[in-house]
Amino acid sequence: MQVEGGNITLIIGPMFSGKSTYLLNYVRKLSYTGAKTVFVNHSIDNRYTSNGSICTHEQETVNAISCNTLGEKMEELEKYDIIGIDEGQFFSDLVDVSEKLCLQGKTVAVAALSGDFRMKPFPNIAELLSKANKIKLMKAFCFYCHKEAAFSLRTVKSEKKILVGSAESYKPVCRNCYYKYNQSETV
Repeated sequence: MQVEGGNITLIIGPMFSGKSTYLLNYVRKLSYTGAKTVFVNHSIDNRYTSNGSICTHEQETVNAISCNTLGEKMEELEKYDIIGIDEGQFFSDLVDVSEKLCLQGKTVAVAALSGDFRMKPFPNIAELLSKANKIKLMKAFCFYCHKEAAFSLRTVKSEKKILVGSAESYKPVCRNCYYKYNQSETV
């Protein structure tokens, strides 16, 4: 088991807080050291582009491995020094794979939502919090009142836990506006 140099960075926040942009910049800076880097995104996320890339809300795109579970690409991921994972909340094996890569001396950077549209934690992200060396909390600005926003408000009727979307389905909001504008019957 090798652990020297291995670490996990968790980048969390609501929709539109710049998590993906931060992830891209973070991994790029590490690539300037000569480290081999790779990006990974869940195959469910094809909002702005086809599978095989990460695309920010500002339409900045980078090539990425697309998969349903990280484990299915483990052999490939082990070839890299730095692994940038976007939409971490969608990966059921995120904690186990991140820990295995970290123990191999890899740097794993994960961008993920801090909570779902009901202000409930994603279990894998909550667990990864206790294993992360660094946690970067991102905030957005409230769509309605322009104060700091820490929450994602779903603006379409759906009780599905996972509903991939963008500005047509979600708004960043502060706590007051979350309760003022929430349409969900389960809040």
